Amino acid sequence: MPRTHPSACHRLIEGWNLLELTIALAVLALISALALPSLNAQIDRLRADMLRMQLVSVFNTARSTAITRHRPIAVCASEDGWRCGGDWSRGWLIHRDHGPEPVPIAEEDILRFQPGSTAKGVRAAASLGRQRLRFQRDGRSGGSNLTISICAGTTLHSRVIVNNVGRTRARRVQQPTPCPF
Repeated sequence: MPRTHPSACHRLIEGWNLLELTIALAVLALISALALPSLNAQIDRLRADMLRMQLVSVFNTARSTAITRHRPIAVCASEDGWRCGGDWSRGWLIHRDHGPEPVPIAEEDILRFQPGSTAKGVRAAASLGRQRLRFQRDGRSGGSNLTISICAGTTLHSRVIVNNVGRTRARRVQQPTPCPF
């Protein structure tokens, strides 16, 4: 019985040859390379949303702790859980407060440390002149309002604001605005 060449349909069922596979992988790589920047921007926006919600939660927790323990409580940005820093996206620290001037934080004063994200696309900084948030025994936050601006990439994404009464609110920026820092 003579052997016949496989038909085109039969060849597709058996699989692809090396040239077809190489071309398909090249097309897939090109499509992936084109989609990656927009995917990174979307991931940064999702991380910024998550940070905004986490900051609202941590500020409400610190205020509640100050009221229930009937003692001053402070919250500050912290990368390592021991010192206050400037970037709220890298983590934060809730600790007992010992007055208006920041002092070194003792281990027994630390109530909670939450590490933040190490992603480079999201940053968050507080308004000038107020790097930490202090809640008094009654839950008030004296002084000026604290505003934390959250940036996703080079665009201002949202703000978290704590007023003098201690109420926290957050809002997304609707208009594309450059990041202020």
